[in-house]
Amino acid sequence: MPPNVIFFQPDDLPFYDDYIGQPTGTPNSPNRKVPRPTSGFPSYESIFETGVAFSNANVVSPACGTSRYATLTGRYPSRSESGRTKTLNNDYETRTQTTIPFTKLMDSDSEQNVVQLFKSAGYRTGVAGKWHLTKSGGGSAALPSYAEQQDEIKETGFDYADGIYWENMGGVFTGDFTHNHEWVTSKAIEFITDAADADQPFFLYFNPSVPHSPLVSDALENGNCLETPAGLLSTEPQVKHMTVDAATNEAMSCNAYRQTVIDRQDATQTSVLEQNLGGIWIDDSLSAMLSVLSDKNIKDDTIIITMMDHGIITKMALFENGNRVHLSMRYPKLGEYAENLIYDGYVTHLDVVATLLDICEISTTSYSMDGESFLPDLQRVISSRTSNVDLTLYPSSDDWSGSNRCVFAEYEFDRSVRCGCYKLLDISLLPRGSLTTSTTMSRGSQNGYSTYNRQMYNVCTDDGESSNLLDANGASLDSTDEEVLNGLLRALQCHDDRTAPGAEMSFVSCGLNGQEDPTPCLGTNSGNCLSASNAGVACCDADASCERRDASYGQCKPACPLGNDPKWECENVAPTPAPTLSPTRSPTQSPTPGYPTTTPSMNPTMSPTNSSAIPADKEMFWDDIDFDSPVVLGGAGAAILIFVICCVCCLRRCCSSETKGTKSNKKAAGVEMKRVGSNLL
Repeated sequence: MPPNVIFFQPDDLPFYDDYIGQPTGTPNSPNRKVPRPTSGFPSYESIFETGVAFSNANVVSPACGTSRYATLTGRYPSRSESGRTKTLNNDYETRTQTTIPFTKLMDSDSEQNVVQLFKSAGYRTGVAGKWHLTKSGGGSAALPSYAEQQDEIKETGFDYADGIYWENMGGVFTGDFTHNHEWVTSKAIEFITDAADADQPFFLYFNPSVPHSPLVSDALENGNCLETPAGLLSTEPQVKHMTVDAATNEAMSCNAYRQTVIDRQDATQTSVLEQNLGGIWIDDSLSAMLSVLSDKNIKDDTIIITMMDHGIITKMALFENGNRVHLSMRYPKLGEYAENLIYDGYVTHLDVVATLLDICEISTTSYSMDGESFLPDLQRVISSRTSNVDLTLYPSSDDWSGSNRCVFAEYEFDRSVRCGCYKLLDISLLPRGSLTTSTTMSRGSQNGYSTYNRQMYNVCTDDGESSNLLDANGASLDSTDEEVLNGLLRALQCHDDRTAPGAEMSFVSCGLNGQEDPTPCLGTNSGNCLSASNAGVACCDADASCERRDASYGQCKPACPLGNDPKWECENVAPTPAPTLSPTRSPTQSPTPGYPTTTPSMNPTMSPTNSSAIPADKEMFWDDIDFDSPVVLGGAGAAILIFVICCVCCLRRCCSSETKGTKSNKKAAGVEMKRVGSNLL
């Protein structure tokens, strides 16, 4: 039987100090701490202690609903049909407005998504906890009844939907209830038990409503365990490790159990009181689910993902403290040494769901995603280990950590792209569409970040993003960074083109040379693969699918070969190299966060509407260049031009070779890893 899947994604869980990959603080608070309680979170932490911790994990949108959309679709939230439609209705066509009210799992997205893929493959699919992905009642519209909410959620592919919080509590979603995590957990366990008893593989999306507001402390002290969004329960939920003592198997009242949660929070940690109370509460629920998996003898047959839904310090803003998250995966059957491991590949939740589908051997040929499976590289890392307790960080391949790995983030009309170590933020000029303010700009200003509309950072040396490498006009302060900036701009323009609300949806990959993916072959003997003008090469197999072959540096011939040869032959045509960027690690860099930070340098502020920085009617500077204009040269001028081009090509080829050698040396060097007790730091 294929593996089960539990995707555990709490709402607003912070990035604790002891966890792998935490970015440094903000420019105003570079040493900001998020201490966990002395008791820790044993079950949550057991996932990365007995599995894989990811030191470079990110979400592609730093808000609850937009992040959850990406998790359940494997797509950037700018692709949501609801968001594209609403943006076009506001007469804006360049970028989709990516906000929670605009980004819903509705229309065609309810019919085509990751949940539907699992269901079509024979999985029983379930969800418990916060939803936030369907249009709410509002104005004259009444909030759907609880049964109607369940039915709407089931239309997106879930067989089971219970323990549901339709959206954030407050506003239209109010009643005689607050957080009732015992109830939510009991419903998740009900789903797991039913699937296990039926001997059916399952996919569970579990979203605790805590530690998000309203106050967790108030819910624990004053909440009624009988009160739920579904109505009044007849009896309190009985959940082992929560309202049932795991050691004695004796039941206790809900109030008595909740007091044990309060007692485990350190009284001195007042700054993180609500987060830690929520963390303890959800850790108990994970304990309850792990216990059921063990009782059913399916724990090692279940892939368990624990992942924050977004960063907290700059939530809804595109800085590292909004995008970077803690991510762990436990699945012993990945390999003999698939535990106590740190993987440093630069991944997002888009890639996580693509990898889950890969592990479960679920075909995605009928569904296009932005995520890519990192399973082959992760298995390569696992197979290279000789122990579960060694102290070496086995590096990911350059495909997952080098400059050719570009990942984007979106919120409102703002966008960011990171390729290798370098990251570019493009904050939109406003007003735009229905928005008059940028959360990235406002929260950046509050926390001491640059307030320029365009910002670039080397996040390997400055993951606190305190030193913007660009000036007020969006130009690089150092001429040596110009090539990097131009590559990032090309990548971002490519992303804008493929996700524009008024354009046909495209799933090409975007890198430093712009569009980098080949066009899929049209048949066994025809098709278009990657041209020599881009980095790498793609070759076509007999089944008419394309495969990336970066090492070949060749150009595919114009027709597929006949006979039994499964691959296109490649000619040795050197591509135009992408800008050379730093890798995401150095031979001496610890996988633990703590990249050296620079002294905060406060740039002069620039208003979001300052037209001197970026022309108001332009997205990217290269839009001002007319590439179609003819250039007429005399004989002497043409000769000089040809000579200059030849010199530049020779220099670029030499630099490219040297860079490749440097990368190989860095990869061979390895990186040391720190440990404290049994916890990975």
